[in-house]
Amino acid sequence: LEASDAPRFDYRAVFIDVARNFHSKAALLRTLDQMAAYKLNKLHLHLSDDEGWRLEIPGLPELTAVGGQRAFDLTEKTSLLPQLGSGPDNKNNGSGFFTRQDYIEVIKYAKARQIEVIPEIDMPAHAQAAVVSMEARYDKLSKAGKMEEANQYRLVDPTDTSNITTVQYYDRTSLLNPCLPSTLTFVDKVIDEVRKMHEEAGQPLTTWHFGGDEAKNIRMGGGYTDMSKPEAGKGQIDRAKQDKPWSKSEACKQIFAAGKVADMEHLPSWFATQVSDIAAKHGIERFQAWQDGLKDASGAKAFASKQVGVNFWDTLFWGGATSVNDWANKGYQVIVSNPDYLYLDFPYEVNPREPGYYWGTRFNDERKIFAFAPNNLPQNAETSVDRDGKPFSAKPETSWPGAYGLSAQVWSELVRTDDEMEYRLYPRIMAVAERAWHQASWELPYQKGREFKGGETHFVNQQALLKDWVRYANLLGQRELPKLDRTAIAWRLPVPGARVVDGMLQANLALPGLQIQYSTDGGKSWQAYDDNHRPMVNSEVLVRTQSPNGERVSRVEVVPAA
Repeated sequence: LEASDAPRFDYRAVFIDVARNFHSKAALLRTLDQMAAYKLNKLHLHLSDDEGWRLEIPGLPELTAVGGQRAFDLTEKTSLLPQLGSGPDNKNNGSGFFTRQDYIEVIKYAKARQIEVIPEIDMPAHAQAAVVSMEARYDKLSKAGKMEEANQYRLVDPTDTSNITTVQYYDRTSLLNPCLPSTLTFVDKVIDEVRKMHEEAGQPLTTWHFGGDEAKNIRMGGGYTDMSKPEAGKGQIDRAKQDKPWSKSEACKQIFAAGKVADMEHLPSWFATQVSDIAAKHGIERFQAWQDGLKDASGAKAFASKQVGVNFWDTLFWGGATSVNDWANKGYQVIVSNPDYLYLDFPYEVNPREPGYYWGTRFNDERKIFAFAPNNLPQNAETSVDRDGKPFSAKPETSWPGAYGLSAQVWSELVRTDDEMEYRLYPRIMAVAERAWHQASWELPYQKGREFKGGETHFVNQQALLKDWVRYANLLGQRELPKLDRTAIAWRLPVPGARVVDGMLQANLALPGLQIQYSTDGGKSWQAYDDNHRPMVNSEVLVRTQSPNGERVSRVEVVPAA
């Protein structure tokens, strides 16, 4: 046999948020094993956010001693206040961090499997864990009379009294101040220490992820209106009492007076260029961020880095099929990461018992991800619907140079445990790998000005897509899931679809090859369902799916009698 094959995209990633709720080293190592099996080659780790700092940094022990812990301490000098249901003490996944040696071990494990680890330290927003930790450091050293040392890594300007509310309803302590020299000293320290860990692990740090998302006051956005002009469906506030981030910081006023930054809106993107300078100084050639962190930069050439990547996260039905082009045309390497296909913290199906956020779509299942066309985003208007299940259209009028990569995200606000993380990842991650590696015959080439309109245009060969999916679903259910079942991974078993028609139970699965079971005695006993010999029932029936090794079962669904 001779096979000729190559990946569609250079960048094929899994993103895991270990900041909101911590996930263990063992879980990451299991993830790396599966990534290697399916040729996913980038592990993007979200190591910091408002709710936690998860990586030991030598010389700054407060980052993990305070920022890596959540417990009830009103002063926040020993821990962050509880968030995301983590409770009054630190004996749960709200707390935790990777030691320096843990992180080095993860990198070594990844390197042995041809996977690059990309660290993300989110800033200037989503930074409360860092800000609170450095304030605890400041208080300790200032009380000892060591003022120069106390101010060395301070991240807040004490003159800043701006009244802001972040997207996740924190106050200004969620934002580190980009105008302070001490902030850049902090950034330099963190980048250098992380770089040293990668060097020691034998995988030089080639990409620094800046984060950069959501540096704004949510109460000044479209979801709120002034009390004098109420609008239905919007929060009513006194807008006169709201401020833009850092607007009352004397340090930032000096930056503006010196002409370094045009206005407050441009400050986060200007700060991104400063961090890029630091990363480049440390020999890191590639800089990456979530799109809104770079939105006010003129383009990729504004950065010191040789390459600049953007994780694109607009939803397609809110204009993403058009806005994505702007980033590529400014010279950025676009990593398609949009929520309506690639956020795996969203539900698998439209069911109130299925966990997950749904602000960007009501569900993301294996079939939907498999049908994704990442290099012709307008096409997806024909094969999908918006968040409310309604058709949408896409008609971009600009050129599209093509995507650099594909990334699937597991954000962890609602994902507390390792088992829950794995439930979100598997088996959806396999459909992501398929689209990242292979361009299907039913994926159309991008054409500027072509409009795709759900339910009205018919450019996509739906029969070819269906045939491709049926083949893939059988391979997944009959070949790949039994392999997964031999691991310790807590993967999600598909839930049967079932109904009773004329007293006969009919049941099926989206992924063939697994065993459907049913019970007519309220779950006391279970029988194997055989579609060739459908059972007659005369009362309510319970159905579930059993794993190939017989040790695990899916969620149970109730099927009413006809």
